[in-house]
Amino acid sequence: MVTGRGVYCDCCGVCADRGCIKVADRKIKCKAITSSDKGPMKHHWVKGNLPIGACCYVCEEECGSEYGLVDWFCCWCQRTVHSRCRVHLEEVCDFGPYRNQLIPPSCVVLTKKRSSVRRKLQLRSVKSPGWENWTPIIVLANCKSGNNDGNMILSLFRRLLNPAQVLDLGEQPPEAALEWCSLLGNVRATVLVAGGDGTIGWVLNSVNNLQLKPNPGVAILPIGTGNDLSRILGWGKAHCPDSDPGVVLQQVQNAHLVQLDRWKIEVHPYRHLGIRLPVRNMFMYNYLSVGVDAQVTLDFHRARASPFYIISSRLINKMLYLTYGTQQVMERGFRDLEQRLELYLDGVRANLPSIESVVVLNIPSWGAGVHLWSMGAAGSEDVAPQSYSDGKLEVVALYSSFHIAQLQVGLSQPHRVGQASCVQIKLKDRIPVQVDGEPWEQHPAELNITFHNQATVLKCAEVGE
Repeated sequence: MVTGRGVYCDCCGVCADRGCIKVADRKIKCKAITSSDKGPMKHHWVKGNLPIGACCYVCEEECGSEYGLVDWFCCWCQRTVHSRCRVHLEEVCDFGPYRNQLIPPSCVVLTKKRSSVRRKLQLRSVKSPGWENWTPIIVLANCKSGNNDGNMILSLFRRLLNPAQVLDLGEQPPEAALEWCSLLGNVRATVLVAGGDGTIGWVLNSVNNLQLKPNPGVAILPIGTGNDLSRILGWGKAHCPDSDPGVVLQQVQNAHLVQLDRWKIEVHPYRHLGIRLPVRNMFMYNYLSVGVDAQVTLDFHRARASPFYIISSRLINKMLYLTYGTQQVMERGFRDLEQRLELYLDGVRANLPSIESVVVLNIPSWGAGVHLWSMGAAGSEDVAPQSYSDGKLEVVALYSSFHIAQLQVGLSQPHRVGQASCVQIKLKDRIPVQVDGEPWEQHPAELNITFHNQATVLKCAEVGE
């Protein structure tokens, strides 16, 4: 990692001036990805550059506070120690507080050794260290998307884990990263995904395609805007990239497995000029919407793909959403949407009022934290409870963009159409559609939403059921 005045190794913590990189590489051994040593693992000591406020593990006094490279730090167990106290510490490393989530280098067998963790590793096998309650974690993020948050997060986790456990989805697809899980045998791994709803869905789709047994538990580190799935699973609305990764690992370790319904969407385009277009299949975890809110999402994605979109930040993204939402309030391009589509719940056509959007919900949170289905339903027995693991979908209709703005601040409630195990939407016109934040403009077609199976995800223990 390049800093202002030099370079920093985010695996072992060694710092060097730019002109000293080759000397440092030759003299200082970096954190090993794999090892052929048969005996117990010894501490990997790095001199200096200790964390702020570090305390000696032996005498429990502050260390590393003097000028220059003083005292020592083990890049595996994270212990810090004075130079004078180091002789009182055992040589064998126990891998510290994160050992149950860490894959020791002696357990990783490669088909071909690689000189850099940045290159794709060719794994041959992963052996169990024989530890009780061992649940190795794989950390994934896409460093090419967003505003470099993913790169910073991966850098922090490389310091605590085996660098090979920390993977960039911008360099390899989830299927390649999830190869770890298939090599662990009967050990259930944890996959920590740093990203938005789209990245989470991408990884969950890959887990389903690979048919991993046992299914890894997927935890979320939310990046960007929205993050509705992260909100309902207790991981929060946004993660600060420079937060302590040790706290995140502790939260993941204390989290519990829950099942999340996975819905299959089949898009059957109607014949165009006598030509039958191919059927499009996809999976949904959060929600699907048709109409004005999908148009706002589509406009936002087009703006992000524009060459004029130079600066990426949460504030700018929110301003763009506000701008496009206000535009739809003024234009009302989806007035009388109910005349441009037909909606069926379990085969029965629904009667719709004058609306501008239809939303099909799998989870309670929509539009960055709005609980649509339950809004204004406190104490009402007419509104059925909502769950993301009951095999049912909730369908609501929204009257306008102004109505959406009212929902965002809790001043209104949606038109509840009903619950169903199968939802069908027949589009008579070209209308924007979005699934889990991924929008497109759909020509006349029939959308069939049916239950497929369930994904295994992790819910933060700090949030009650």
